[in-house]
Amino acid sequence: CPRALQVCQNREAEKTLFGELGIPTPEWKIADSAASLKAAAEELGCPVVAKSNTEGYDGKGQAVLKSPEDAEAAWASIGHPRLIVEKFVDFHREVSIIAVRAEDGELAFYPMAENTHHEGILRYSIAPAPKLEKHVQEDAERYIKALLNELNYVGVLTLELFETTDGLVANEMAPRVHNSGHWTIEGAMTSQFENHIRAVSGHPLGNVAPRGLSCMINIIGEHGDIERILELPYAHVHLYNKGERPGRKLGHVNILADSYEELVWRVKNCAQFLPGSPEFKSSLTPKG
Repeated sequence: CPRALQVCQNREAEKTLFGELGIPTPEWKIADSAASLKAAAEELGCPVVAKSNTEGYDGKGQAVLKSPEDAEAAWASIGHPRLIVEKFVDFHREVSIIAVRAEDGELAFYPMAENTHHEGILRYSIAPAPKLEKHVQEDAERYIKALLNELNYVGVLTLELFETTDGLVANEMAPRVHNSGHWTIEGAMTSQFENHIRAVSGHPLGNVAPRGLSCMINIIGEHGDIERILELPYAHVHLYNKGERPGRKLGHVNILADSYEELVWRVKNCAQFLPGSPEFKSSLTPKG
C-alpha cells in the first residue's frame, strides 16, 4: 500500500491522519530550527520528545527536552532539518494491536500485547495484555480499523499505543508484520506472518485466537546460552542468522504458559541465559 508507506515514513503526515480519523495522539508541533524547537517546547510544556520527522527507529533520531533550554543541544544531536515535537505522555504502559485486512475487506484483530522497552528497543511483549479492560481492546480495534479502511490496506498493520488514565493515545503505526507480534508464531492459532500471506494472496484470513498466554523475549546484542534455552520445554527459539553487535536484534524466544503467574516465572528463568536482558518488568511484576 504506497500511501501507507508514505504516511508511516513521515511523522507529521502520520499524526495528521490520526487526527483526521479521530485517533487520539499526544499534542504535537513541528520545528525546523533550534529556535522553533525551543518555542515548541515552551508552548507544549516540558518534558517533550523531539523526533526526526522522517527516518528513525528503535529510539534513534530522538531527544527528550526537560527544559526549553535543552533545545539547542537536542537540535544538534538529532541532526535533522525537520522535527516533530510531542508533549510527554503520562502512561501506565505501552501496548500494541496487530490487525490484518484481506482484499475483500475482511478484518481480523489479534489480542493486544503489553510491551516493555529498554533503551528504546523492545525487549518483552506479553499477549494477551494482562488486566486489559474489554473497552480498551475495542477502542484499539476501532482505531486500527479506521486506518485499514482509510488506506484501503491489504495485509498486516500494527498500531503502537500508550495506555493512560484517560484511554489510549496513539504513538505510531507500522505497515508490516511487527516485532510485538512475533509471539503469534506459537502463541496464536494463525501467526501474523501466515495471515499476511493469506491476505496479500487473496485467501481467507486465519483464526487469530491466542493459544494460552505468551511472552516474546527479544535477543539483543549477543546470543547468550541458546543451548540452555533450547532445553526449556516451554521455550521456542527463533534466530535471524545475524552477527553479534550491541543493540542488534538477533532473534527472539517465545515463552508459553497457562497462567500469568507461570508465565512470569518462565520468562525470568529464560532471561537469565540472555546476557544483557533487562530485568523483566511489566504490569505483572511488583513496582519498585
